Amino acid sequence: MAAQQRHEIAEATQIASARRSIGELARGLGFNETIAGELAIVVTECGTNLLKHAGSGELLVRPLMDAGERYGIEILCVDSGPGIHDLYRCFEDGYTTAGSPGNGMGAIRRLSGELDIWSMPQQGTVMRVVCWNRAAAPVAADPAAPARVTYGVVNLPLRTETVSGDAWSCSAGDNGFTVLVADGLGHGPLANVAAVEAARVLGSHGDAPLERIMEIANEALRPTRGAAVGIARMPTLASTASASGAKVAFTGIGNIAASVWTESSHRHLVSHSGIVGHGARRVQQFDVPYPPSALVVLHSDGIGSRWDLARYPGLSARHPALVAAVLYRDFSRGRDDVTVFVARAAGGA
Repeated sequence: MAAQQRHEIAEATQIASARRSIGELARGLGFNETIAGELAIVVTECGTNLLKHAGSGELLVRPLMDAGERYGIEILCVDSGPGIHDLYRCFEDGYTTAGSPGNGMGAIRRLSGELDIWSMPQQGTVMRVVCWNRAAAPVAADPAAPARVTYGVVNLPLRTETVSGDAWSCSAGDNGFTVLVADGLGHGPLANVAAVEAARVLGSHGDAPLERIMEIANEALRPTRGAAVGIARMPTLASTASASGAKVAFTGIGNIAASVWTESSHRHLVSHSGIVGHGARRVQQFDVPYPPSALVVLHSDGIGSRWDLARYPGLSARHPALVAAVLYRDFSRGRDDVTVFVARAAGGA
């Protein structure tokens, strides 16, 4: 549930600062010199592209760990520039619209372990790049292996704070994939303590009924200033969702918004008023259908509620982290901590 580093890129010196900071993170995750050097090139090219093509933007960075216990670094490259008119050609070496050699996007593709991008003319660009500290170990395909939900998150503090008053955690178990988002009362370190305490509850009680998880969180947060908490549980496999009449279950107290989004519907889930840890008296679970390929979205009130992914053609089919990045970019209120969590069942889209 690590929060992101946020690197604003509006001039060349900020690229160097981001490269140093991300390099320190890479060394802490066991990146060798060769892979750390490749990561530095990726960071430089991402930052340079922001300046050349959009004038400015942000790099949002967080550590990852996969099922094989590899460590990685995810970089979300976010801008509100003119967008890319030809996504396929932009990865060809020599293709440029800025008078440069045109090798930057090709280098990012070659040096990254994972890459996804969304862009539309006049709607900016968001790109997700992941670099791993080592190659994945070869494993035999196991048809009995559990399906893995794909998810992405943006978790950032208010710009005047050093730690986020929001926190999140997720858990995959026999009952499905469960996510908890918490917004500690206020901002800063005390809000962070409350939110993190709520997120920790899921680590030891991820398979419990949602109402029970909320009750445990309510007890755990009594010594803190309290938090708004939303907990959702969704199916792990999209291909069985329609056949089994799968549902998304949700229970919430306070201002954590949750919804299930498809191109044809947008279902909101209901939270009750109150503060977890202080006066949260009513806990109730609500269920809505989970159509195949639907996105489950939870966010704190640092994000406005009047968003509609239909405004962004093709975005809902991309990696959920890109969806989270666009919602952050276009709907952040700018006066609060921000968390956006977006998930899709395995096999969807």
